Amino acid sequence: MGSALTGLPSLSFVLTGSPVFRDPIQRSFELQLIAEIFGITNVGLIRHDNQDAFLIANLETGDIATQSAPSLVSVHTAPFILIVADGVGGAASGALASSIATETILSELHRWWHKVPKRTPESIEAALKKGIDTANRAIYQKANTAPEHHGMGTTTTLALVLDGEAFIAQVGDSRAYLVRKGAAKQLTKDQSFVQRLIDAGRMTAKEAAQSEHRNIILQALGPEEKVVTDFYRVKLENDDFLVLCSDGLSNQVSAEEIGRITRGVGRPEEICKALVEEAMHTGAPDNVTVVTARLRTAEADYRRTVNGG
Repeated sequence: MGSALTGLPSLSFVLTGSPVFRDPIQRSFELQLIAEIFGITNVGLIRHDNQDAFLIANLETGDIATQSAPSLVSVHTAPFILIVADGVGGAASGALASSIATETILSELHRWWHKVPKRTPESIEAALKKGIDTANRAIYQKANTAPEHHGMGTTTTLALVLDGEAFIAQVGDSRAYLVRKGAAKQLTKDQSFVQRLIDAGRMTAKEAAQSEHRNIILQALGPEEKVVTDFYRVKLENDDFLVLCSDGLSNQVSAEEIGRITRGVGRPEEICKALVEEAMHTGAPDNVTVVTARLRTAEADYRRTVNGG
C-alpha cells in the first residue's frame, strides 16, 4: 500500500524505559519491564513515495520518535506506545492519512493518560478505541473537505505496553507479532479479503500469501465515517519481542523468518535492519516499515548490566 521515495534512508530510533506505577501498594505485584525499541521505514524497490508512518512514544513524558523526526529517545517511565500506519490513496494522500493517524492517536492517548487516574483493561481498550475513532474522523473530514484527498485512508496497528501487558488495536492489515524464545506468533488478524476466505475455509494461508488479492483490505481509517477496531491483549515475559510492521514486510517475510531473524540477531535495531533487508532481497514492491521492541524485566536488565552483557 504505501507509495515510496526511492533512496529514502532507513531511520532508526531507540526507546528505553521501566514502568513507574502510581499505586505503591500494587507496585510489588506488577511486572516492571525495560524496553529497547527501534523503528525503521524504507521506500522499497518499486514505489517512488513512502506512505508509511510509525511512531514510538512515552505517554508519561511526551517524548516521541517518528520517521520524520530522527532522534534518540530515553524513557524512564511508562507506558509507551508503538504505532505503524500504512497509507492508501496516492502519494500525497496516503502519507497525509498515515501521519494524521499516528499524531491523532498519540494526542488522544496522551490526554487520556494524564486525565484518568485509575486504569483497567476495559478503560485501556476504550481509550484505544477513542484514539482510533478520533483519527478516523479526522482523516474522513479532511478527505471530504479537500477533493484532492478524496478516498484517502490508512491502516493502523498500535500496541500500548503497560504493567507487563501489551494492549493491541488494529484496523486494516498491518500486523503485530510476539516473538518468544525464537518463535514468532502473529497476534493480530488481517482485516482483509483473503483472511475472510481463510476464515470461511475457502483458501489456505499458503494460498492467501500467493494470492493476487492479498492487498485488498476490508477497512481503513478515513474512507468511511465509522470503523470497527479489533483488540488483542497479551502478557509479556522477560526477553520477549514485539514486532509491528506494514504489509510491505509481512507480505514478503514469513512469521518463521521473522522468528529466525529475531532469534539470530537479538538487538532491536539490528533486527529491524535485517528484516527490511530480507524484504529487499525478495523484491520489496511496497514500502517496508518495522518497529521492534525488546522487553526485559528490571531484574534481568540489572543482571545483564552487572555482568557486562
